[in-house]
Amino acid sequence: MSARLAWLLMGCAALISMFAPREAAACEERLLAVSQGQSFNETGRDVLTTYAIVDCPELGGKAVKVVFASGDSAGVKSPRLKNWKPFISLQFNALNPAKEKVSLCLTVRHKRTTGLATRVDVPIALQPGKTSVKIGIDEMVNTNGSAPDLSDVREWYIACEEGKTPTVYFGDFVLVGDDLPAAAAGGAGPAAAYHITGTIGPDGRVDLMATPTGPRVEAASKPVVLTGDPARLARLRAAKMPPITHPVLFYTPEADAICAALEVYPPDNPWNLVVSDWPVHPNSKNMLASVGLDKPLRYNADMGFILVPPDQKKVPLARLGSPEESDKGPYPIPADTPIEDWPAHHDSPVAKLTLDQVQRDVLGTNSDRHAIIVDPVRRVLYEFWQMKKTAAGWEASQASIFDLKTNQLRPDGWTSSDAAGLPIYPATVRYDELQRGEIEHALRISVRNSRRAYVAPATHYASPHTEENLPRMGERFRLRTNFDVSGFSPPVKTILNALKKYGAFVADNGLEWCLSVTPDPRIPVMHEELRKVKVADFEVVTREP
Repeated sequence: MSARLAWLLMGCAALISMFAPREAAACEERLLAVSQGQSFNETGRDVLTTYAIVDCPELGGKAVKVVFASGDSAGVKSPRLKNWKPFISLQFNALNPAKEKVSLCLTVRHKRTTGLATRVDVPIALQPGKTSVKIGIDEMVNTNGSAPDLSDVREWYIACEEGKTPTVYFGDFVLVGDDLPAAAAGGAGPAAAYHITGTIGPDGRVDLMATPTGPRVEAASKPVVLTGDPARLARLRAAKMPPITHPVLFYTPEADAICAALEVYPPDNPWNLVVSDWPVHPNSKNMLASVGLDKPLRYNADMGFILVPPDQKKVPLARLGSPEESDKGPYPIPADTPIEDWPAHHDSPVAKLTLDQVQRDVLGTNSDRHAIIVDPVRRVLYEFWQMKKTAAGWEASQASIFDLKTNQLRPDGWTSSDAAGLPIYPATVRYDELQRGEIEHALRISVRNSRRAYVAPATHYASPHTEENLPRMGERFRLRTNFDVSGFSPPVKTILNALKKYGAFVADNGLEWCLSVTPDPRIPVMHEELRKVKVADFEVVTREP
Protein backbone atom coordinates (compact mmCIF):
# COMPACT_ATOMS: atom_id res chain seq x y z
CA MET A 1 0.00 0.00 0.00
CA SER A 2 1.40 3.41 -0.94
CA ALA A 3 1.95 6.04 1.72
CA ARG A 4 -0.57 8.31 -0.01
CA LEU A 5 -3.30 5.63 0.02
CA ALA A 6 -2.62 4.88 3.65
CA TRP A 7 -2.82 8.56 4.49
CA LEU A 8 -6.11 8.96 2.60
CA LEU A 9 -7.71 5.95 4.23
CA MET A 10 -6.56 7.10 7.65
CA GLY A 11 -8.09 10.49 6.94
CA CYS A 12 -11.39 8.91 5.88
CA ALA A 13 -11.43 6.80 9.04
CA ALA A 14 -10.74 9.81 11.22
CA LEU A 15 -13.45 11.84 9.53
CA ILE A 16 -16.04 9.10 9.85
CA SER A 17 -15.10 8.44 13.47
CA MET A 18 -16.03 12.02 14.30
CA PHE A 19 -19.64 11.17 13.58
CA ALA A 20 -19.88 7.43 14.23
CA PRO A 21 -20.01 6.07 17.80
CA ARG A 22 -16.88 4.21 18.86
CA GLU A 23 -19.02 1.25 19.88
CA ALA A 24 -22.64 0.29 19.44
CA ALA A 25 -24.69 2.60 21.62
CA ALA A 26 -28.03 1.73 23.12
CA CYS A 27 -31.00 4.07 23.01
CA GLU A 28 -32.88 4.30 26.30
CA GLU A 29 -36.19 5.93 27.19
CA ARG A 30 -37.42 6.09 30.78
CA LEU A 31 -40.89 4.60 30.76
CA LEU A 32 -41.17 5.36 34.47
CA ALA A 33 -38.37 7.47 35.98
CA VAL A 34 -38.63 6.29 39.58
CA SER A 35 -35.20 7.78 40.33
CA GLN A 36 -36.70 11.20 39.51
CA GLY A 37 -39.75 10.76 41.71
CA GLN A 38 -42.19 9.27 39.17
CA SER A 39 -44.44 6.51 40.41
CA PHE A 40 -47.42 4.41 39.44
CA ASN A 41 -50.73 6.22 39.04
CA GLU A 42 -53.28 3.43 39.30
CA THR A 43 -54.07 0.32 41.31
CA GLY A 44 -56.66 -2.28 40.49
CA ARG A 45 -58.54 -2.05 43.79
CA ASP A 46 -57.55 1.50 44.73
CA VAL A 47 -57.53 1.51 48.53
CA LEU A 48 -55.98 -1.94 48.97
CA THR A 49 -52.61 -1.83 47.19
CA THR A 50 -50.34 1.05 48.26
CA TYR A 51 -47.17 2.50 46.74
CA ALA A 52 -44.67 5.22 47.67
CA ILE A 53 -41.26 6.53 46.61
CA VAL A 54 -38.61 5.49 49.17
CA ASP A 55 -34.83 5.27 49.47
CA CYS A 56 -33.57 1.82 48.51
CA PRO A 57 -29.78 1.35 48.71
CA GLU A 58 -30.07 -2.17 47.24
CA LEU A 59 -31.37 -0.66 43.98
CA GLY A 60 -28.93 2.24 44.04
CA GLY A 61 -31.22 5.10 45.07
CA LYS A 62 -34.91 5.84 44.84
CA ALA A 63 -37.43 3.03 44.37
CA VAL A 64 -41.18 2.70 44.40
CA LYS A 65 -42.26 0.43 47.23
CA VAL A 66 -45.44 -1.50 46.40
CA VAL A 67 -47.40 -3.35 49.06
CA PHE A 68 -49.70 -5.56 47.00
CA ALA A 69 -53.13 -6.64 48.11
CA SER A 70 -54.15 -10.18 47.18
CA GLY A 71 -54.39 -10.47 43.39
CA ASP A 72 -54.11 -6.70 42.99
CA SER A 73 -51.93 -4.57 40.72
CA ALA A 74 -50.04 -1.28 40.41
CA GLY A 75 -49.36 0.40 37.10
CA VAL A 76 -49.56 3.35 34.76
CA LYS A 77 -52.69 4.48 32.97
CA SER A 78 -52.28 6.62 29.83
CA PRO A 79 -48.45 6.42 29.79
CA ARG A 80 -46.42 9.32 28.41
CA LEU A 81 -44.53 6.96 26.06
CA LYS A 82 -47.08 4.96 24.10
CA ASN A 83 -45.02 3.66 21.16
CA TRP A 84 -42.91 0.69 22.27
CA LYS A 85 -42.32 -0.77 18.79
CA PRO A 86 -38.96 0.92 18.05
CA PHE A 87 -37.43 -0.69 21.15
CA ILE A 88 -35.93 -4.12 21.78
CA SER A 89 -36.67 -4.71 25.44
CA LEU A 90 -38.29 -3.44 28.62
CA GLN A 91 -35.89 -3.57 31.56
CA PHE A 92 -36.08 -2.84 35.27
CA ASN A 93 -34.55 -3.85 38.58
CA ALA A 94 -36.70 -5.18 41.42
CA LEU A 95 -36.03 -6.09 45.03
CA ASN A 96 -37.89 -8.91 46.74
CA PRO A 97 -37.18 -8.55 50.50
CA ALA A 98 -38.94 -11.82 51.37
CA LYS A 99 -37.30 -15.22 51.77
CA GLU A 100 -39.45 -16.91 49.15
CA LYS A 101 -39.99 -16.35 45.44
CA VAL A 102 -42.60 -13.81 44.35
CA SER A 103 -44.60 -14.45 41.18
CA LEU A 104 -45.87 -11.40 39.32
CA CYS A 105 -47.37 -10.68 35.91
CA LEU A 106 -46.75 -7.72 33.61
CA THR A 107 -49.92 -6.82 31.72
CA VAL A 108 -49.94 -4.48 28.72
CA ARG A 109 -53.22 -3.15 27.33
CA HIS A 110 -53.04 -1.50 23.92
CA LYS A 111 -55.21 -0.06 21.16
CA ARG A 112 -56.48 -3.49 20.05
CA THR A 113 -57.20 -4.74 23.57
CA THR A 114 -60.86 -5.60 23.99
CA GLY A 115 -60.60 -8.15 26.79
CA LEU A 116 -58.39 -10.71 28.52
CA ALA A 117 -57.62 -12.57 25.28
CA THR A 118 -56.29 -9.49 23.47
CA ARG A 119 -53.91 -8.15 26.09
CA VAL A 120 -50.28 -9.03 26.81
CA ASP A 121 -49.51 -11.03 29.98
CA VAL A 122 -45.85 -11.73 30.79
CA PRO A 123 -45.03 -13.81 33.91
CA ILE A 124 -42.22 -12.51 36.15
CA ALA A 125 -40.48 -14.51 38.87
CA LEU A 126 -38.54 -12.60 41.54
CA GLN A 127 -36.15 -14.63 43.65
CA PRO A 128 -35.26 -13.25 47.11
CA GLY A 129 -33.04 -10.20 46.80
CA LYS A 130 -32.39 -8.10 43.70
CA THR A 131 -33.49 -9.26 40.23
CA SER A 132 -32.75 -7.62 36.88
CA VAL A 133 -35.71 -8.16 34.60
CA LYS A 134 -35.46 -7.96 30.80
CA ILE A 135 -38.52 -8.57 28.63
CA GLY A 136 -38.18 -8.63 24.83
CA ILE A 137 -40.64 -6.39 23.00
CA ASP A 138 -40.86 -8.88 20.10
CA GLU A 139 -41.67 -11.61 22.62
CA MET A 140 -44.82 -9.82 23.77
CA VAL A 141 -47.92 -11.47 22.33
CA ASN A 142 -51.56 -11.37 23.30
CA THR A 143 -52.83 -14.19 25.48
CA ASN A 144 -54.67 -15.64 22.46
CA GLY A 145 -51.46 -15.64 20.41
CA SER A 146 -52.31 -12.66 18.21
CA ALA A 147 -49.98 -9.70 17.65
CA PRO A 148 -50.44 -6.72 20.00
CA ASP A 149 -50.43 -3.11 18.79
CA LEU A 150 -47.42 -1.90 20.76
CA SER A 151 -47.35 1.35 18.81
CA ASP A 152 -50.24 2.53 20.98
CA VAL A 153 -49.95 1.26 24.57
CA ARG A 154 -52.86 2.50 26.67
CA GLU A 155 -52.00 1.01 30.08
CA TRP A 156 -49.46 -1.29 31.73
CA TYR A 157 -49.38 -2.74 35.21
CA ILE A 158 -47.82 -5.43 37.39
CA ALA A 159 -50.09 -7.80 39.35
CA CYS A 160 -49.46 -10.37 42.06
CA GLU A 161 -51.07 -13.77 42.60
CA GLU A 162 -54.39 -14.28 44.31
CA GLY A 163 -53.87 -15.16 47.94
CA LYS A 164 -50.47 -13.46 48.05
CA THR A 165 -49.65 -10.01 49.49
CA PRO A 166 -45.98 -9.39 48.65
CA THR A 167 -43.98 -6.22 49.15
CA VAL A 168 -41.72 -5.40 46.18
CA TYR A 169 -39.40 -2.47 45.40
CA PHE A 170 -39.05 -1.34 41.77
CA GLY A 171 -36.41 0.90 40.15
CA ASP A 172 -36.63 2.76 36.83
CA PHE A 173 -38.60 1.07 34.04
CA VAL A 174 -36.59 1.59 30.85
CA LEU A 175 -37.30 0.86 27.19
CA VAL A 176 -34.01 -0.09 25.51
CA GLY A 177 -33.18 -0.26 21.82
CA ASP A 178 -30.21 -0.21 19.49
CA ASP A 179 -28.89 3.03 18.06
CA LEU A 180 -32.33 3.95 16.71
CA PRO A 181 -32.99 6.09 13.64
CA ALA A 182 -33.31 9.73 14.61
CA ALA A 183 -37.04 9.76 13.93
CA ALA A 184 -37.57 7.02 16.47
CA ALA A 185 -35.07 8.18 19.02
CA GLY A 186 -35.91 11.84 18.84
CA GLY A 187 -32.59 12.85 17.25
CA ALA A 188 -31.73 15.49 14.72
CA GLY A 189 -32.34 13.39 11.61
CA PRO A 190 -30.12 11.36 9.28
CA ALA A 191 -26.48 12.41 9.07
CA ALA A 192 -25.34 13.99 5.84
CA ALA A 193 -23.04 12.17 3.40
CA TYR A 194 -19.54 13.55 2.84
CA HIS A 195 -17.87 13.64 -0.61
CA ILE A 196 -14.15 12.69 -0.42
CA THR A 197 -11.87 12.93 -3.45
CA GLY A 198 -8.13 12.40 -3.96
CA THR A 199 -5.50 10.43 -5.85
CA ILE A 200 -3.70 7.17 -5.16
CA GLY A 201 -0.26 6.80 -6.69
CA PRO A 202 0.68 8.59 -9.89
CA ASP A 203 -2.60 8.06 -11.77
CA GLY A 204 -5.18 6.50 -9.44
CA ARG A 205 -8.12 8.70 -8.41
CA VAL A 206 -10.47 8.24 -5.41
CA ASP A 207 -14.07 9.51 -5.42
CA LEU A 208 -15.92 8.36 -2.25
CA MET A 209 -19.23 9.16 -0.52
CA ALA A 210 -18.85 8.59 3.26
CA THR A 211 -22.10 8.42 5.26
CA PRO A 212 -21.70 8.49 9.07
CA THR A 213 -23.54 5.66 10.81
CA GLY A 214 -23.98 7.34 14.19
CA PRO A 215 -26.28 10.16 15.24
CA ARG A 216 -25.31 13.60 14.03
CA VAL A 217 -24.03 15.97 16.69
CA GLU A 218 -25.36 19.48 16.35
CA ALA A 219 -24.75 22.59 18.38
CA ALA A 220 -27.54 22.98 20.91
CA SER A 221 -28.94 26.05 22.56
CA LYS A 222 -28.22 26.47 26.23
CA PRO A 223 -30.91 24.46 28.01
CA VAL A 224 -33.18 25.90 30.65
CA VAL A 225 -32.32 24.46 34.05
CA LEU A 226 -35.41 22.87 35.56
CA THR A 227 -35.04 22.90 39.31
CA GLY A 228 -36.99 23.40 42.49
CA ASP A 229 -35.89 25.20 45.64
CA PRO A 230 -33.66 22.95 47.82
CA ALA A 231 -34.73 24.94 50.89
CA ARG A 232 -38.35 23.98 50.26
CA LEU A 233 -37.48 20.30 50.11
CA ALA A 234 -35.30 20.51 53.22
CA ARG A 235 -38.09 22.22 55.17
CA LEU A 236 -40.66 19.62 54.11
CA ARG A 237 -38.40 16.67 54.87
CA ALA A 238 -37.68 18.09 58.34
CA ALA A 239 -41.35 18.75 59.11
CA LYS A 240 -43.33 16.16 61.05
CA MET A 241 -46.91 15.63 59.98
CA PRO A 242 -49.38 15.36 62.87
CA PRO A 243 -51.49 12.20 63.01
CA ILE A 244 -54.77 12.48 61.09
CA THR A 245 -57.62 10.56 62.68
CA HIS A 246 -60.62 12.56 61.47
CA PRO A 247 -61.56 15.06 58.72
CA VAL A 248 -59.93 18.47 59.22
CA LEU A 249 -61.26 21.68 57.64
CA PHE A 250 -58.78 24.04 56.01
CA TYR A 251 -59.26 27.11 58.25
CA THR A 252 -57.93 25.50 61.46
CA PRO A 253 -54.51 25.40 63.15
CA GLU A 254 -54.62 21.61 62.82
CA ALA A 255 -54.91 21.95 59.03
CA ASP A 256 -52.05 24.46 59.00
CA ALA A 257 -49.70 21.96 60.66
CA ILE A 258 -50.69 19.15 58.29
CA CYS A 259 -50.36 21.24 55.13
CA ALA A 260 -46.99 22.63 56.23
CA ALA A 261 -45.63 19.05 56.32
CA LEU A 262 -47.30 17.77 53.14
CA GLU A 263 -45.02 17.39 50.12
CA VAL A 264 -47.15 18.19 47.09
CA TYR A 265 -45.62 16.56 44.01
CA PRO A 266 -41.94 15.65 43.51
CA PRO A 267 -39.29 18.41 43.51
CA ASP A 268 -39.06 18.47 39.69
CA ASN A 269 -42.81 18.82 39.16
CA PRO A 270 -43.88 21.89 37.13
CA TRP A 271 -45.70 23.33 40.16
CA ASN A 272 -42.45 23.34 42.14
CA LEU A 273 -40.03 24.66 39.50
CA VAL A 274 -38.34 27.99 40.07
CA VAL A 275 -38.90 30.16 36.97
CA SER A 276 -37.16 33.38 38.03
CA ASP A 277 -34.43 32.84 35.40
CA TRP A 278 -36.54 31.30 32.61
CA PRO A 279 -36.43 33.10 29.25
CA VAL A 280 -39.30 35.35 28.21
CA HIS A 281 -41.68 33.90 25.63
CA PRO A 282 -41.15 35.54 22.21
CA ASN A 283 -44.85 36.49 22.07
CA SER A 284 -45.05 37.68 25.68
CA LYS A 285 -45.90 41.33 24.91
CA ASN A 286 -48.79 40.41 22.63
CA MET A 287 -50.23 37.92 25.09
CA LEU A 288 -50.10 40.49 27.88
CA ALA A 289 -51.81 43.01 25.62
CA SER A 290 -54.58 40.51 24.86
CA VAL A 291 -55.35 40.33 28.59
CA GLY A 292 -55.17 44.13 28.95
CA LEU A 293 -52.02 45.88 30.19
CA ASP A 294 -53.91 48.10 32.63
CA LYS A 295 -55.95 45.28 34.17
CA PRO A 296 -55.30 45.01 37.93
CA LEU A 297 -54.31 41.82 39.72
CA ARG A 298 -57.25 40.40 41.67
CA TYR A 299 -57.94 37.46 43.91
CA ASN A 300 -60.95 35.36 44.76
CA ALA A 301 -61.36 33.80 48.22
CA ASP A 302 -62.89 30.68 46.76
CA MET A 303 -61.03 27.35 46.97
CA GLY A 304 -61.40 25.69 50.37
CA PHE A 305 -60.56 22.06 51.10
CA ILE A 306 -60.80 19.32 53.72
CA LEU A 307 -58.09 16.90 54.87
CA VAL A 308 -59.12 13.28 55.47
CA PRO A 309 -57.47 10.31 57.22
CA PRO A 310 -56.34 7.36 55.07
CA ASP A 311 -59.19 5.20 56.36
CA GLN A 312 -61.90 7.73 55.46
CA LYS A 313 -64.92 5.80 54.21
CA LYS A 314 -65.29 5.98 50.43
CA VAL A 315 -68.67 6.54 48.82
CA PRO A 316 -69.90 6.59 45.23
CA LEU A 317 -71.37 9.65 43.55
CA ALA A 318 -75.11 9.39 43.05
CA ARG A 319 -74.64 11.06 39.67
CA LEU A 320 -71.54 11.88 37.65
CA GLY A 321 -72.18 14.22 34.77
CA SER A 322 -69.03 13.56 32.69
CA PRO A 323 -67.80 10.01 33.36
CA GLU A 324 -65.81 9.89 30.11
CA GLU A 325 -63.26 12.40 31.46
CA SER A 326 -63.60 11.61 35.17
CA ASP A 327 -61.66 9.24 37.40
CA LYS A 328 -63.74 6.41 38.75
CA GLY A 329 -64.71 6.25 42.42
CA PRO A 330 -65.59 5.61 45.11
CA TYR A 331 -64.28 8.77 46.81
CA PRO A 332 -63.46 9.65 50.46
CA ILE A 333 -66.13 12.35 50.88
CA PRO A 334 -66.77 13.35 54.51
CA ALA A 335 -70.04 14.90 55.66
CA ASP A 336 -68.51 18.35 56.19
CA THR A 337 -66.87 18.70 52.78
CA PRO A 338 -66.70 22.45 52.00
CA ILE A 339 -68.02 23.83 48.73
CA GLU A 340 -66.31 26.66 46.86
CA ASP A 341 -66.59 30.11 48.54
CA TRP A 342 -67.54 28.71 51.97
CA PRO A 343 -67.34 30.10 54.60
CA ALA A 344 -65.99 33.52 53.54
CA HIS A 345 -68.82 34.30 51.11
CA HIS A 346 -71.59 32.77 53.23
CA ASP A 347 -70.88 34.11 56.69
CA SER A 348 -72.09 37.68 56.54
CA PRO A 349 -75.31 39.17 58.01
CA VAL A 350 -76.65 39.48 54.45
CA ALA A 351 -75.96 35.93 53.29
CA LYS A 352 -75.41 33.71 56.31
CA LEU A 353 -75.79 30.06 55.30
CA THR A 354 -74.85 26.87 57.09
CA LEU A 355 -72.45 24.47 55.43
CA ASP A 356 -75.28 21.99 54.87
CA GLN A 357 -77.31 24.67 53.07
CA VAL A 358 -74.34 25.51 50.85
CA GLN A 359 -73.75 21.82 50.10
CA ARG A 360 -77.39 21.44 49.04
CA ASP A 361 -77.30 24.69 47.02
CA VAL A 362 -80.46 26.06 48.61
CA LEU A 363 -80.05 29.32 46.67
CA GLY A 364 -79.89 27.47 43.35
CA THR A 365 -76.71 29.23 42.21
CA ASN A 366 -75.58 26.35 39.97
CA SER A 367 -72.07 27.89 39.99
CA ASP A 368 -68.76 26.05 39.61
CA ARG A 369 -69.13 24.67 43.16
CA HIS A 370 -65.64 23.14 43.35
CA ALA A 371 -64.93 20.71 46.18
CA ILE A 372 -61.42 19.64 47.19
CA ILE A 373 -60.47 16.67 49.39
CA VAL A 374 -56.88 15.84 50.31
CA ASP A 375 -55.57 12.58 51.79
CA PRO A 376 -52.21 13.77 53.18
CA VAL A 377 -51.01 10.33 54.33
CA ARG A 378 -51.51 8.66 50.96
CA ARG A 379 -50.73 11.96 49.20
CA VAL A 380 -53.80 11.70 46.98
CA LEU A 381 -55.97 14.63 45.90
CA TYR A 382 -59.66 14.44 44.95
CA GLU A 383 -61.29 17.40 43.18
CA PHE A 384 -64.87 17.85 42.00
CA TRP A 385 -66.75 20.31 39.83
CA GLN A 386 -70.37 21.27 40.51
CA MET A 387 -70.51 19.20 43.68
CA LYS A 388 -73.86 18.95 45.44
CA LYS A 389 -75.48 16.99 48.24
CA THR A 390 -78.90 15.54 47.47
CA ALA A 391 -81.32 13.14 49.11
CA ALA A 392 -79.76 10.36 47.04
CA GLY A 393 -76.19 11.27 48.03
CA TRP A 394 -73.36 13.37 46.60
CA GLU A 395 -73.32 14.22 42.90
CA ALA A 396 -70.88 16.12 40.68
CA SER A 397 -70.36 17.01 37.05
CA GLN A 398 -66.69 16.00 37.08
CA ALA A 399 -64.32 14.09 39.38
CA SER A 400 -60.52 14.07 39.19
CA ILE A 401 -57.96 12.14 41.24
CA PHE A 402 -54.33 13.32 41.40
CA ASP A 403 -51.45 11.29 42.81
CA LEU A 404 -49.31 13.88 44.58
CA LYS A 405 -46.39 11.41 44.77
CA THR A 406 -45.82 11.44 40.99
CA ASN A 407 -45.53 13.78 38.00
CA GLN A 408 -48.29 11.99 36.12
CA LEU A 409 -50.55 14.32 34.11
CA ARG A 410 -54.15 13.69 33.19
CA PRO A 411 -54.67 11.95 29.84
CA ASP A 412 -54.05 14.21 26.88
CA GLY A 413 -57.22 16.16 26.04
CA TRP A 414 -58.91 15.48 29.38
CA THR A 415 -60.30 18.22 31.57
CA SER A 416 -60.36 18.19 35.36
CA SER A 417 -62.39 20.16 37.87
CA ASP A 418 -60.39 23.04 36.35
CA ALA A 419 -60.69 23.90 32.65
CA ALA A 420 -56.98 23.33 31.96
CA GLY A 421 -56.96 19.76 33.30
CA LEU A 422 -54.83 20.97 36.22
CA PRO A 423 -55.27 20.39 39.96
CA ILE A 424 -56.45 23.35 42.06
CA TYR A 425 -55.17 22.53 45.55
CA PRO A 426 -51.42 22.83 44.68
CA ALA A 427 -52.01 26.38 43.35
CA THR A 428 -54.18 27.93 46.04
CA VAL A 429 -52.80 30.48 48.52
CA ARG A 430 -53.20 29.18 52.10
CA TYR A 431 -53.11 30.85 55.50
CA ASP A 432 -50.16 28.78 56.77
CA GLU A 433 -48.08 29.97 53.79
CA LEU A 434 -48.88 33.62 54.42
CA GLN A 435 -48.00 33.19 58.10
CA ARG A 436 -44.71 31.51 57.18
CA GLY A 437 -43.97 34.28 54.67
CA GLU A 438 -43.16 31.83 51.89
CA ILE A 439 -45.32 30.33 49.12
CA GLU A 440 -43.35 27.48 47.56
CA HIS A 441 -45.33 26.69 44.43
CA ALA A 442 -46.84 28.21 41.31
CA LEU A 443 -50.21 29.90 41.62
CA ARG A 444 -53.40 29.63 39.61
CA ILE A 445 -54.74 32.51 37.52
CA SER A 446 -57.80 32.94 35.33
CA VAL A 447 -58.29 35.11 32.24
CA ARG A 448 -61.41 36.14 30.40
CA ASN A 449 -60.27 34.89 26.99
CA SER A 450 -57.84 32.04 26.32
CA ARG A 451 -56.72 30.29 23.15
CA ARG A 452 -58.00 26.96 21.81
CA ALA A 453 -54.74 25.29 22.84
CA TYR A 454 -52.85 24.09 25.89
CA VAL A 455 -49.24 23.63 26.98
CA ALA A 456 -47.94 21.19 29.60
CA PRO A 457 -48.72 20.63 32.37
CA ALA A 458 -52.21 21.57 31.13
CA THR A 459 -54.04 18.84 29.18
CA HIS A 460 -57.21 20.61 28.04
CA TYR A 461 -58.44 23.82 26.43
CA ALA A 462 -61.80 25.52 26.89
CA SER A 463 -62.11 28.17 24.22
CA PRO A 464 -63.25 28.58 20.59
CA HIS A 465 -60.69 31.35 19.97
CA THR A 466 -57.62 30.61 17.82
CA GLU A 467 -55.83 33.98 17.87
CA GLU A 468 -52.10 33.45 18.44
CA ASN A 469 -51.89 36.37 20.86
CA LEU A 470 -54.27 34.82 23.37
CA PRO A 471 -52.65 32.78 26.15
CA ARG A 472 -53.04 29.01 26.11
CA MET A 473 -54.21 26.97 29.07
CA GLY A 474 -51.08 26.20 31.07
CA GLU A 475 -49.32 29.39 29.94
CA ARG A 476 -46.94 30.52 32.70
CA PHE A 477 -46.87 34.18 33.73
CA ARG A 478 -44.18 35.64 36.01
CA LEU A 479 -44.08 38.94 37.86
CA ARG A 480 -41.06 40.91 36.64
CA THR A 481 -38.07 40.29 38.90
CA ASN A 482 -37.39 44.04 39.20
CA PHE A 483 -40.92 44.83 40.42
CA ASP A 484 -40.61 46.67 43.76
CA VAL A 485 -42.53 44.84 46.51
CA SER A 486 -41.08 46.78 49.44
CA GLY A 487 -44.18 48.91 50.07
CA PHE A 488 -46.64 46.04 50.39
CA SER A 489 -47.91 44.32 53.55
CA PRO A 490 -46.28 40.99 54.51
CA PRO A 491 -49.12 38.76 53.15
CA VAL A 492 -49.25 40.58 49.81
CA LYS A 493 -45.46 40.68 49.59
CA THR A 494 -45.44 36.89 50.09
CA ILE A 495 -47.82 36.45 47.15
CA LEU A 496 -45.85 38.80 44.90
CA ASN A 497 -42.54 37.12 45.69
CA ALA A 498 -44.09 33.76 44.80
CA LEU A 499 -45.23 35.20 41.48
CA LYS A 500 -41.64 36.24 40.81
CA LYS A 501 -40.16 32.91 41.82
CA TYR A 502 -42.76 30.36 40.68
CA GLY A 503 -45.19 32.32 38.51
CA ALA A 504 -48.80 31.42 37.81
CA PHE A 505 -50.46 29.02 35.36
CA VAL A 506 -53.45 30.02 33.27
CA ALA A 507 -55.95 27.50 34.61
CA ASP A 508 -59.44 28.71 33.72
CA ASN A 509 -61.60 31.21 31.89
CA GLY A 510 -63.36 33.53 34.31
CA LEU A 511 -62.61 36.62 36.35
CA GLU A 512 -59.95 38.60 34.53
CA TRP A 513 -56.43 38.27 35.97
CA CYS A 514 -57.59 36.63 39.19
CA LEU A 515 -55.69 34.41 41.66
CA SER A 516 -57.25 31.78 43.93
CA VAL A 517 -56.97 32.14 47.73
CA THR A 518 -58.61 29.92 50.32
CA PRO A 519 -61.82 31.47 51.79
CA ASP A 520 -60.16 31.46 55.21
CA PRO A 521 -61.56 34.05 57.67
CA ARG A 522 -58.05 34.42 59.12
CA ILE A 523 -56.63 35.84 55.85
CA PRO A 524 -56.77 39.66 55.78
CA VAL A 525 -58.44 41.59 52.97
CA MET A 526 -55.82 42.23 50.26
CA HIS A 527 -57.86 43.62 47.37
CA GLU A 528 -56.68 47.23 47.39
CA GLU A 529 -53.01 46.30 47.56
CA LEU A 530 -53.10 43.64 44.84
CA ARG A 531 -54.97 45.96 42.48
CA LYS A 532 -51.86 48.17 42.40
CA VAL A 533 -50.17 45.40 40.39
CA LYS A 534 -51.06 45.47 36.68
CA VAL A 535 -50.85 42.99 33.83
CA ALA A 536 -48.05 45.13 32.37
CA ASP A 537 -45.91 44.17 35.38
CA PHE A 538 -45.83 40.54 34.23
CA GLU A 539 -44.19 38.57 31.43
CA VAL A 540 -44.86 35.17 29.87
CA VAL A 541 -42.01 32.70 30.35
CA THR A 542 -41.15 29.47 28.61
CA ARG A 543 -38.94 26.42 29.11
CA GLU A 544 -37.62 26.75 25.58
CA PRO A 545 -34.15 28.38 25.39
